[in-house]
Amino acid sequence: MGALSTTSSFAIAGRDRSDDAAVRRNLMFVGVPLFVLLMFTTCTVFVRQAWALQSFQIGIYALVAVYLIAGVGKGKEVLARSWTAWLVYLIPLWGVVQIAAHTTASSIETREAALRWGALAGVFFLSQVVGRTQAARHIALHAFLFFAVAMAVLCLTQLFTSEGKVFWLFDSGYSTVSATFQNRNNYAQYVEVVLPIAVWWALRRGRHAWGYALAAGVLYASTIGGASRAGTVLCTAELVVLLGFGLFSSLRHKAGWTLRETASMFALVPVLAVIFTLAVGWQRVWQRFHDREPYEGRREFLVAAIDMAKHRPMVGFGLDTFPEVYQRFAIVDLTVFANHTHNDWAEFAADGGIPFMLLVLIPFAAVVPTAIRHPWGIGLIAVMVHACVDYPFPRPAVSGWMFAMLALLYMARDADRARLLGAAAPANTETRQVLSFRRDLGPSV
Repeated sequence: MGALSTTSSFAIAGRDRSDDAAVRRNLMFVGVPLFVLLMFTTCTVFVRQAWALQSFQIGIYALVAVYLIAGVGKGKEVLARSWTAWLVYLIPLWGVVQIAAHTTASSIETREAALRWGALAGVFFLSQVVGRTQAARHIALHAFLFFAVAMAVLCLTQLFTSEGKVFWLFDSGYSTVSATFQNRNNYAQYVEVVLPIAVWWALRRGRHAWGYALAAGVLYASTIGGASRAGTVLCTAELVVLLGFGLFSSLRHKAGWTLRETASMFALVPVLAVIFTLAVGWQRVWQRFHDREPYEGRREFLVAAIDMAKHRPMVGFGLDTFPEVYQRFAIVDLTVFANHTHNDWAEFAADGGIPFMLLVLIPFAAVVPTAIRHPWGIGLIAVMVHACVDYPFPRPAVSGWMFAMLALLYMARDADRARLLGAAAPANTETRQVLSFRRDLGPSV
């Protein structure tokens, strides 16, 4: 029995070393290129020419192909064990079916949409490959946070010095830009995804909290400076909700802090956010809250999209064809170009029918409980709400990060279930000690 136990221990250790090697390979050969591609599409979001988006898509498709053909993982793939996760891969196929069935009003637009959705599905797949372990997810989230803080610093400096030029070189056509984003709302959505990472870690990292609190303050202030109304409301809501979660978690786990330490820790994030906001200025966004018609134009687009969905509730008019079909359902003659509905869920229903809207909604809605258990992922909930008044999904500079975070949440959910099954199953003393140690760490990544 002793020999058998020793042999089993060595076999388990060998598998662990093999798994660790696979994780390192995935981080190096998949994670790094994926992160570079996501940075690229974010830094080129202002480019109107097609080459920027196409380069991102080609890069994602090439990375997926190389991974599958060359077998970088060299073993069984560890992907999310949920049928809702697999729905993501059906999203681009909806456009292919519309083209094949000749139900789209513009096969060109639908083909481009299918390619974009396919790239996002590729991001989702690759992010699962990268985020198979807690340590790998930790690295991925840190990389995202560091890059986002750099973008926030760029946003704050350009607001006062660039006169609407991206990187102080490229004319955006607007008087102000938010980092590389011409659209203030798209930038706010980008911040909404990453802000909870900084806030939650600021509340959970003890002595190192000040660095994450500083990052949260810069990110929050950049949203206020960009003057997005919905972004301001949702980022503020994220701060309040996460502070509440953090306080509840501290009281429940009794982390051993004194009252003074607890008060100072939870005051650090909002105080820094207020200081940076005062430095940037809140007057622009305050003035926008006093607009007479904050929903002007968007209301008419929404009514038209709902009417479109009523006419073709099952198949829609074709992905990304709203600008082509809108005039047939317009209730007023507006002087602006209707590029999007300013409500992604209504546009999905108009372009792809109710089934397509559910195809996109269900994978995100399914991880809401996981995002609550792992509050660093709450940003996805905020962007889902923001999508009711704007369009984050058509911008891979936003939706690319959304699908990456979605994949990490699915992997975290699988890890939670594995830990629960491991805790419920009979275990030897060593296994129970490992599980106890993991529980003592608190909520995992």
